[in-house]
Amino acid sequence: MQPRCDVGSFGTIDIDDLPESIAYMATVIGMDATLQIVSSRGGSKLYVPTNSMTPHWLQELIGETAFTKLVEHYRGDEIEIPKCQQALSNAKARALAARRGVSAPGLVEARLRGAAVAAVDRGLNRFALDPEAPQPDPADRALHRGLFIADLHADCLKWDRDLLTWSEYGHADLPRLHAGNTALQVFAMVTHSPVNLPWRACLSADDPNHAAWLAALQGRPVRSTRGRAFHQMDLFWDAVQRSKTQEGPELRPILNASELLALVEARKRGETVIGGMLALEGGHWVGQYDPDPGVVAAEIRALYDRGLRVFAPVHRFDNPLCGSSEGCKRYGLTPAGRTALQAAEEHGMVIDLAHASEAAIREAAELLQKPFIVSHTGVRAVCEGICRPDRNLSDDALRAVLDSGGVVGVGYWGHAVGEGVANIARVMAYVMEMAEARGLPAGDHVALGSDFDGSVATQIAADELDVLTATLRHAGFDDGTIARIMGRNVCRLFARGMPGGSAEMAARVEAALDRGFV
Repeated sequence: MQPRCDVGSFGTIDIDDLPESIAYMATVIGMDATLQIVSSRGGSKLYVPTNSMTPHWLQELIGETAFTKLVEHYRGDEIEIPKCQQALSNAKARALAARRGVSAPGLVEARLRGAAVAAVDRGLNRFALDPEAPQPDPADRALHRGLFIADLHADCLKWDRDLLTWSEYGHADLPRLHAGNTALQVFAMVTHSPVNLPWRACLSADDPNHAAWLAALQGRPVRSTRGRAFHQMDLFWDAVQRSKTQEGPELRPILNASELLALVEARKRGETVIGGMLALEGGHWVGQYDPDPGVVAAEIRALYDRGLRVFAPVHRFDNPLCGSSEGCKRYGLTPAGRTALQAAEEHGMVIDLAHASEAAIREAAELLQKPFIVSHTGVRAVCEGICRPDRNLSDDALRAVLDSGGVVGVGYWGHAVGEGVANIARVMAYVMEMAEARGLPAGDHVALGSDFDGSVATQIAADELDVLTATLRHAGFDDGTIARIMGRNVCRLFARGMPGGSAEMAARVEAALDRGFV
């Protein structure tokens, strides 16, 4: 294939010189392979095949290893390859600026982009702290310090903030989670999020995509939902490694039930460590181009191998796996969705049906063999004021979660529970009443699902979670029930459902929790 431009004429090229559309590609397949693609396909669209085993001209162009990685990350995607002059203009400008002794324009652009991201972050991740929330007294704080706290959902990886640094804006990071005594945090990955349009009664994949333009603003993969997911996983693993040598709490990945038990024991010894788990909020690309069961199962395996342990098939719009509670058609599980859920469960991923349609929850409950979760929600029966009914669980959906033995993560924001922290306790009490009516232990099926950094206004701060403990005590919850809600229910479910999990392992984790904390 005749090259469209001579890459060598642009001098030394750094990854920061590349536009967002191909910069991430360079981190995946390497700079040389990326430049080969720019040189040969610049100004056109590149369709990435779905199978790396099938002979393809790209193999000869960039080599077998790079081709395999390209397919693994972009399978079935259509990538817009910028023209050579456009793609490498930053390198040329930087070289010219260096010769003239001035700063490259790209540096100014990066600073401006960072300021814009911070402004968006501040605007979307606000607080609506309740001035009437009870102030924790010494007894509240003492109980809080002795809890193992687990939160089922936070979107911190979506934003350009260092997870290891206390930020002056946004909701959560490791230092703030540590200050609030969080022991286990599930970090979710948002890859496609339609904007609510006031004249529409539902959300569609064709609506303006907040996640895509935010990715563009942050220099992340723009066109590929899969690329955005894997980029966020890379951020998590980078934070894991850096936390081992930096001052502050260690971020310890929890990939199986044994590691969960080890986390409990480490916390009991007083170690400054927080467990982290990766969750996907919407597998939008899975089955999108090829619903073949083998292809779908292979994609779930790729996510598992990268560390994903909580799988939510859908987010706020209907996708190739199932309908959404806010979607326009709200259908049940598709064949690809059934394959994906079964494969995820077989690998030991916990299934999260937050955002799923009524039909999808009903069908998933019949399909799944293990308890599942709804990680962050409210319930429609006690949904008042600014609360959004479509976003929250109906009684039928709630019964399906309870009957599976699962847990419901109650959110902290007004659209889920209504205004005021007392409503968080109210929603939890309703779930407990429903459980008791079905002959289940009342306090065994409620958990925390903050939705920190999820473009919502939370009524509880990550570093002041003792306010929630005080709220529950003031609402009449006993200490044992509070301990289950704040983390023990999640530990029990994860210890049974994760790789290496079993009823025996769950009993061991519960026994360790019984012995208390430093």
